Amino acid sequence: MKRYLSIIVLAAVAMTAGAATVENDFFRISTPDDSWFLTNDDALRPYGARVDIARVDARGATLELARIDYIEGAFAPRLYLTKQVVEKKDVFCRTATDFTDVYESRIAGYDCQSVQFKKTSNGYGYDCEAMTYNAGYGTFLIIMAHRSGNPSLVGRIVETMAYKFDTAPMTTAARLVAAAQQVVKKHHLPIGNNEHLSGVDLSPDSSTVTLKVTVPYITKENVNVPAFVMTKRDAWFRQAPEALKFNLLLAAITRERKNLRYLYVDTKGNEIGTLLIMPEEYEQVERLEAERIEREAKAREAAVKAQQEERARQEAAEQARILEEQRKAAEAAANAPITHVVKSGDSLTKIAKQYSVTVNEIKRLNPNIKSDKINIGQKIVIR
Repeated sequence: MKRYLSIIVLAAVAMTAGAATVENDFFRISTPDDSWFLTNDDALRPYGARVDIARVDARGATLELARIDYIEGAFAPRLYLTKQVVEKKDVFCRTATDFTDVYESRIAGYDCQSVQFKKTSNGYGYDCEAMTYNAGYGTFLIIMAHRSGNPSLVGRIVETMAYKFDTAPMTTAARLVAAAQQVVKKHHLPIGNNEHLSGVDLSPDSSTVTLKVTVPYITKENVNVPAFVMTKRDAWFRQAPEALKFNLLLAAITRERKNLRYLYVDTKGNEIGTLLIMPEEYEQVERLEAERIEREAKAREAAVKAQQEERARQEAAEQARILEEQRKAAEAAANAPITHVVKSGDSLTKIAKQYSVTVNEIKRLNPNIKSDKINIGQKIVIR
C-alpha cells in the first residue's frame, strides 16, 4: 500500500496573547505557554493532513522541529515505521544514521511504536525520534528532532494534540469496512500501477468484502479479461504476504476468514473483471509465506554452519601447520651435530654413557682418536 496524504485548504492559525492553535480537518494542536512560537509566523504550519512545528535560533537555523502526518488507511504501526523511517523511504530520513531498534512508547495519549536516530543538517547534529500509531481508520507518523545538546520542547506541544474524528480502535473487518467507506467517499486511495480503491463493501451476509478498484489505463473493450484477472491473481499471490501484514483491513479480512473480492472497473465504471480470493487461498499464502520463512531460516542456518565448518577447517589446518613445524623443528634438533668439549675427569667411556652411544661410535666419528686417551679442551664429535 502506498502512503496517502490528502491536501486540503490551509487552516487558519489563531494567535492570542499567550497561546497559538493550529487545526485542520483531522486534529488541533495548541501551544498554551510557549511564547517563542509567537515570534515566528511559520512556527506552526498546517498542510492538509500535516502540521509542521519549528523553533529556530537567532541565526534562523533549526533548533528543533516536529512533523505530524495523518495518513488515511490503517497500517500496521511497526511495519509502517520500519518502511517509512528505518528503511529511509521518508525524505527526512534519507541521511539519517544510528537507528535504534523499534520500541514501545506513548505520545498524545496513544500507545505507539518508536525509533530513535541521528541526523546532520547544515553542520548541526540532531537527535531524532519517529513514532507511529493508529487512530481510527488512519495512521499517524510523528517525526521530532532537536539539536544535540539542547533541550526538546516540541514534545510538549505534540502532547496537546486533539482529534476531530472518530478515533475508536478498528478491530473487526466490519468496522474497518465502515471506516474505509468514509475515506473513499472523500479520496481515491492509490493501490499501485495508477489504480485506486474507489469502493469498499461488506456483503449482507458478512461473508465477502468487495474492494472496487478503478483501473485508469485500460477499458472494458480493449482488455483480455481472463489474462487480466490471471495477471492480477499472480500479483496478489506475490504481494499478499506483505499486504496482509501491512494493511489492517486486509489483516482483519484474512483473520476472520472472509472472502475477498476485487472488482475491477474502468474510469467509466464498466466492469472489467472480478478476482475472488477464498479463505483457502489465504491459507495457501500463509503456507507459502511460512515455507519462505522456513527456507530463509534454513538458508541462514546453512550459511552459519558453512561458516563454522570453514572456520573449523581453517583452525584444523593451522593446528596441523603448527604441529608440522614443531615436528620438523624437533627432527632438526634431533639430527643437529653434537660436539663435546673434554673437561677434567672425562673419559671416552664416561662421555659415551653421557650421550647414550658407544665408544666405537665416538672413535668412528673422530678418526684422530687412536686410543682411549683424550685431552682436556679436546673437541669430540658425538654425532
